[in-house]
Amino acid sequence: MSKDAAYYRRFYEEQSEFRRRLTIPMLQVLAEFASTGQILDVGCGLGFFLDVASRHGGYRCVGIDMSTAATDFARCTLGLDVRTGDFSKERFAEVFDAITMNHVLEHISAPVPFLERARTVLAPGGIVVSSSPNFAGWLARALGARWYGLQPSQHVWQFTPASYATLFRRAGFSVLAVRTGSLYYPWGPGWKAPAVWGVARAAAILGHGDNMFLVARRP
Repeated sequence: MSKDAAYYRRFYEEQSEFRRRLTIPMLQVLAEFASTGQILDVGCGLGFFLDVASRHGGYRCVGIDMSTAATDFARCTLGLDVRTGDFSKERFAEVFDAITMNHVLEHISAPVPFLERARTVLAPGGIVVSSSPNFAGWLARALGARWYGLQPSQHVWQFTPASYATLFRRAGFSVLAVRTGSLYYPWGPGWKAPAVWGVARAAAILGHGDNMFLVARRP
């Protein structure tokens, strides 16, 4: 077993339950706008979301990720239909009813062409559900440089709900909804410092959460 493969297996064993719980908000948003059909999860990693979506959401699922070790794990351990490669260059024989992107766009240097590519593999009327850290959220302001969304070595963009919506419109999508939530709340005050959890809870309830979801439709 390679070093990367061993890392991913250990990561899966240690964080499986927590990571699966984190997929629930994305699945709930997806189900509201596309209750059935075939979905493509871009940046699927180990396949946590795809596994939950196929088992509990009833979706036909395909994933793509650039990490060979991660996609090997998703295929061999979870039995998922996952491809290894660059989404921008991958050729798909099928079109999809929905595309999901969980904390992907903040890593992409040219997000508009990336989203334009997504539009081409969606069926007419198909939707994209995308999540990213919310730079305008209360937690970002409260934690400053300690906020998880500030990762200069990985995150090339910091989005707000307004700039996120603008991005999708420039790529030719109709924006249906932008919402905020939290990666801290509602997992409980024991998961993070009580003060951080308290801010996250208030922010999520009042619409200023640290995480945001956008739903857009291909016209």
